[in-house]
Amino acid sequence: MNTAWQQITGRLARQGVFAPGSAEQALHEQRLTRFFEREFRRHQEMPQSLSELGISTAQGPLMERTGELMKSHYDERPEFFATFLDRRYCAYSMAWYGNTANEVRASDSNLEQAQRDKFALIASRAGIEGTERILNIGCGFGSLETFLLEEYPDIQVTGITPSRVQIDYLSRRMQNPADLMSGGRFRLVAGGFDPQSLDQIGRAGFDLVISIGVVEHVRNMKLLLECIAQTLVPGGRTFHHYITSRSPIPRFLDPLKSRIGLYFPGGRVWPHGELLRHTGLFEPLNSWFVNGMNYWRTLHEWHVRYWEGLPALYDSVFDEKEIAHWNEYFSLCKAVFAPMEGNFYGNSHYLLQLRQA
Repeated sequence: MNTAWQQITGRLARQGVFAPGSAEQALHEQRLTRFFEREFRRHQEMPQSLSELGISTAQGPLMERTGELMKSHYDERPEFFATFLDRRYCAYSMAWYGNTANEVRASDSNLEQAQRDKFALIASRAGIEGTERILNIGCGFGSLETFLLEEYPDIQVTGITPSRVQIDYLSRRMQNPADLMSGGRFRLVAGGFDPQSLDQIGRAGFDLVISIGVVEHVRNMKLLLECIAQTLVPGGRTFHHYITSRSPIPRFLDPLKSRIGLYFPGGRVWPHGELLRHTGLFEPLNSWFVNGMNYWRTLHEWHVRYWEGLPALYDSVFDEKEIAHWNEYFSLCKAVFAPMEGNFYGNSHYLLQLRQA
């Protein structure tokens, strides 16, 4: 560690900002985890329905505060994401290490392999055969697209994102003749997914619609599924992967009342069963709860890589206030996935099929 960085970490420590793995940071995360565990157990023992809480997922806009979300999070400088995401897929979502907390802890997979395993699991559960025309809502840096284009030579993928940073990144890949995204099997749509974008995306043009880490930002699930139905061919399928809790957590359902709103304006954590309440147009084929320790381990790996990359970010990209902001982000996120061995707060997978008219 060079002298200049030692001085910076010393100033950060005096502000209560410590590296992952340090005794101080471990104690901070243990305290956060105990707080959330008490809260989760209380909501598990005395669950409230969304209707009892006065919350509807069948009204209002499909998403809220998308522009603010991009500005404050997803359009953060590319150098930030490059410090901690896996080197192969640049996947900004949970990696897959195992079905149980013990399997997650015992896994010897590195982050790159665990992200590949996540995409392979999604492909298997979604029933991908390799000839589909796929729409990926919220494609990020093209992580799922990279996996699909590598694994299935006849697949066609359209990705959509409103993030300026992600659009620029994907556009550069599409212009690189050596990149799979330049071969004509990938199409990029710049913008959000809503009723106004359906003509641009293409109606009745897809066999499968996928979202990974998107429904946390959805306000109106009924409208989401209605829009997806318009993009699918008869009998088409849709698959969703996103953060859920076993029972509603009231503070996580209002982004103005929790730290979620600080990092994800408009973001919410829906209970596992909520999407399946809006399947009038779809037949549910299957759903799975994914143990939250998978995301805890992913976040911890990101946190370590983030801290290791900070010397290159400091001053030119981040100041000390921003370092503290994102350091707390990783700690808070880890603390919500760790309670109850990951069995209450994790991710969910859903596979639905468009009903025949």
